[in-house]
Amino acid sequence: MVYPNRRTFLDNGRTAFSYILKQIGNNNKILLPSYIGITDKEGSGVFDPVLENGIDYDFYNVNKDLSIDTQDFLEKIKDPEIKSVLVIHYFGFAQNDIDQLATICKEHDKYLIEDCAHSLLSKFNNKGLGSFGDASFFSLHKILPMEGGGILQINNPNIKDPEITDTGHIRLFLKFDLSKIAETRRANYLYLLEKLKLLKGIEILYPGLPENIVPLNFPILIKNKDRNEVYFEMLDREIELVSLYYRLINQINESYSNSYYISKHIINLPIHQAITFSDIDEVVEELRKIIQK
Repeated sequence: MVYPNRRTFLDNGRTAFSYILKQIGNNNKILLPSYIGITDKEGSGVFDPVLENGIDYDFYNVNKDLSIDTQDFLEKIKDPEIKSVLVIHYFGFAQNDIDQLATICKEHDKYLIEDCAHSLLSKFNNKGLGSFGDASFFSLHKILPMEGGGILQINNPNIKDPEITDTGHIRLFLKFDLSKIAETRRANYLYLLEKLKLLKGIEILYPGLPENIVPLNFPILIKNKDRNEVYFEMLDREIELVSLYYRLINQINESYSNSYYISKHIINLPIHQAITFSDIDEVVEELRKIIQK
């Protein structure tokens, strides 16, 4: 179900998620995906708000492409203690059939929260991601050249709006040509996809780019080398990379085998709006040298 939505600009996506959790209540047990990252510098934008609000949790399995393990999801959503479900649209790609997931959550009387930190500009069935659940949150600086900024989107009329909005981030946000940014990111992804198709030693996590998906970056899995060695050697060669979900929170252990494998092998290549095809050629060439040596 798609509700009429309201958007509020806040300091960051983490603040927006924490607000949603507070509105749902501390008797909420939340069902989370079993692929949640953490860094020493920033902690975990997903898991920290859960802990800070004293909320109990469980995890559902993900498949090898980070899509939801539907069988496990359908089993765990039956838990009567579960009050809300978080779906993460990893790297800008829509998670499964999000419309169907929203219907499932409604049938089980669960709040659906969409993590759109990576997917500010992505759509599913011509509807913006973040419009399918009861509430969602976005991170502006991950897609746009901004210092911070987040968006809280509330779709369920039973969840109230916050009293304060961040007008500074609104003014800056409105200056960007979002259509052009989306077009450039998609073009860069498709260009890099063609360049990487024949490169041995890697696996492309998303070998297709669905219509209306605007990716955050280009995730690949390193198969024949140590991922960390490849990552740092690329940095030594002045190739910019983003370290996303390289390390999982401690609560997700090796029993979540798909999550653990991806976290140990993933590298995120740049496709942002400031990079050129020539820059991408250089990224591919340096990666090829490292992978094949």
